[in-house]
Amino acid sequence: MSPTSRPSARPARHLLAPLVGVALLAAAVVLLHRTLRHYSWAELGGDLLALGPGVALAALGATAVSYLAMTGYDALALRYVEHPLPYRRYGLASFVATAFGNNLGASAVVGAALRARVYSSWQVPGSAITRIIGFNAVTLALGAAVLAGTGVLHDPVRAGEALHLPRAAVLALGSLLLASVVGYLAWAAAGRSVGARRWRVAKPSPGLAVAQVLLSTFEWLTMAAALHVLLPAGDRLPFLPFAAAFAVATLAGLVSNVPGGLGVFETALVVLIGSTTSPAGLAVALVAYRLCYFVLPLLLAAVLLVAHEARRGATALGAARTAAGTPGPAAGSPVRVPSVLTPSVLALSVAGAGVFMVVVGDLPGRALDVSAVTISLAGLSALLVARGLHLRLRRAWVATVVLLTGVTAVAAAHGDLVLSAVTAGLALLLVPARTAFHRGAPFALPRNPVWPVTAAALVGAAVWWHESGGSGGAVDAPLLVASVSGDTPGADRLAMAAGAVGILIGGRRVLRAAAPTPKAPCEVEMARVSEIVARSGRCTSHLAFTGDKRFHFSPAGTSFLMYQVEGRSWVVMGDPVGDPRDVQDLVGSFVALVDRHGGRPVFYNVAADHADLYRRCGLSLAKLGEEAVVPLDDFTLTGKARVNLRNCRNKSQRMGLTVDVVPAQDVAPLLPALREVSDAWLTHRNGKEKRFSLGAFDEEYVARFPLAVVRHEGRVVAFATLWTDGEGREVQVDLMRRLPDGPRTVMTYLFVECILWAKENGFASFSLGVAPLAGLRGDTPPSAWDRVGHLLWTHGERFYNFKGLRAFKQGFQPRWRTCYVAAPGGLALPNAMVDVATLVGGGIRGVVRG
Repeated sequence: MSPTSRPSARPARHLLAPLVGVALLAAAVVLLHRTLRHYSWAELGGDLLALGPGVALAALGATAVSYLAMTGYDALALRYVEHPLPYRRYGLASFVATAFGNNLGASAVVGAALRARVYSSWQVPGSAITRIIGFNAVTLALGAAVLAGTGVLHDPVRAGEALHLPRAAVLALGSLLLASVVGYLAWAAAGRSVGARRWRVAKPSPGLAVAQVLLSTFEWLTMAAALHVLLPAGDRLPFLPFAAAFAVATLAGLVSNVPGGLGVFETALVVLIGSTTSPAGLAVALVAYRLCYFVLPLLLAAVLLVAHEARRGATALGAARTAAGTPGPAAGSPVRVPSVLTPSVLALSVAGAGVFMVVVGDLPGRALDVSAVTISLAGLSALLVARGLHLRLRRAWVATVVLLTGVTAVAAAHGDLVLSAVTAGLALLLVPARTAFHRGAPFALPRNPVWPVTAAALVGAAVWWHESGGSGGAVDAPLLVASVSGDTPGADRLAMAAGAVGILIGGRRVLRAAAPTPKAPCEVEMARVSEIVARSGRCTSHLAFTGDKRFHFSPAGTSFLMYQVEGRSWVVMGDPVGDPRDVQDLVGSFVALVDRHGGRPVFYNVAADHADLYRRCGLSLAKLGEEAVVPLDDFTLTGKARVNLRNCRNKSQRMGLTVDVVPAQDVAPLLPALREVSDAWLTHRNGKEKRFSLGAFDEEYVARFPLAVVRHEGRVVAFATLWTDGEGREVQVDLMRRLPDGPRTVMTYLFVECILWAKENGFASFSLGVAPLAGLRGDTPPSAWDRVGHLLWTHGERFYNFKGLRAFKQGFQPRWRTCYVAAPGGLALPNAMVDVATLVGGGIRGVVRG
């Protein structure tokens, strides 16, 4: 197990953790550079060979015993969950998870994921896998607590320097670590299970707990031994004090939150044992330790994992063909890529290689000198393209393969066999995974060549300066060290900055979103849209004519989705419009299109009719609000139920208000008066037109629909456009405007008269629109969106009249129809809602101000 990749003591979501980790990493690297500045790294290859085969075999033996001991963690865990497995199975899971977790950082996540992956192939239940992972974490922590606690109590002064803590805090920490081990043993001997209901943690037996402490302590000692034997014989501390210092350095790497603890672990060890060990000897030992304990096990684990996945895939494929009655390999069938090699795993691997190059930079074994800054620039490039791999971008895959191939060639030509082997291995893993990177398009000739040329010029100048020119030749320090070190010439630092800026400019092109360019629909498309809306559209399908939508048609051309792109969100307004038989293919093809562009599909203001289809597409449904729909078959103003509406109508008529419903073909002469009302309404509200989810005042748009007009003494004081669905069953109000100084009852009167008109003309229902956030619950079991929405509903009246709007609509005694947003779950939903708000209101300010 890596001394610096233990499960983090802080939650991964802690906002300050990345910043603290970067700061500690920079400080650690600078300290290492200044401590070892007098060591000639060009001699490192020879110094490694000078260790001799006996020392190397001893280190490899201690490494093998350490990894073998860690398979005992899984043996104890399987006893704990009462699920026995043969050693060849759980040994594979333990070794693969440990080796990858050590090298990629985030050991608690990577190791757990790979352990779960392998165990699930042996039909181990998910609940048992979770308990195994937790048990192993506890076992690991027990040995760390024994050695680290002993180490800080043995020498609190140096431990405080390594951990950057005062002496009192170090003593308290050491006492707490040892007390936790004693407390755990006491709990196993006399305690009881903890937790509530089904989330209970069963205590281990006393014998199992003692075995955990002994095995973990032994494993940590063997890990320390792998480094101890590599130290110069004349400079070595006695083994037990060294093992305690080793554990303290590991604790420092853990607290740093740096991936793999690279640099922090080494720095802490320099502080703890630097006075007894020469810098040169310690540098050689640390590099050799990383090779023995990290690189070689990783290469072996990669081979075993690929073989396991290939065997698993062949078994599954054979079973499927047998079931289908087609045994044997199909002609022309594609080679199966191991499913564990997902884009995220490959991205993490490339990022790990990038971190190594950025931090270490100057690698051993070169016959010719290549600047450490050049290697670091390559590492920075790897970090950027790794982000693109995670997003499954095609151009990121191309850039990564080219970068790794180039680094492999340069490293091999200069004798860096380790670096060339790692980069070549990553490149070979990327080749069969090509089809997974399907988003966007490969590189094309840029429309504006200024930025690509600028990036190439900056990077080329930086490499030339540090390889063949500059102030005395190349800088023999990695980019991070050389940039913050005070003894680096200013011209060299400027060249470093230029190279980094050039890579950032190039990375921007690689990671740039592949959203389609804005395109206005042509007349043919709009004619097809008009035909579909007239035949089978719901009321809201008239939003297709607002002029701000794009359209995605079904293959048959009988249905469509209307959408717009904002940020990474491709926001569809409403449910599919058109032939219900096309809905599945229409939604599926749209989601595939969005995925190819690296976006996120968002279906805004949809009903529950297609909820299962949205979920099958990987989307989660969140409640948006409730739509008020008034049934017209029994609507009446007589009786007590709607006495307020009747009184409002009578009062309005006594004031001289009248309502006329004007057919669409007669709206044009009224447009100047309507414009006056609309402008006055917008000026009074200090707002601007909203779009996308409702109509805006555009004369061509307004003239498409019937219009309800309120007049007072012949003057137009309010109006509303009316949508009707394709089946002639429902009416809905869209654009509503009134004069600010008009009668207060005007809007209620307008709605009443529109409802009565719809009933007289044979419509079945009248929609009053959506009440946002209505019906979102804040009790259990709420989703995160429900909690946020309920909070806004309860306390957001100063920003938007949520409750007042619902109360107004409730006065018509409607039936409430739930509306949803279908979008990717988790943190993507709030981001999607921000994009929707930007579309609807032209920015958050427009949404808040109304």
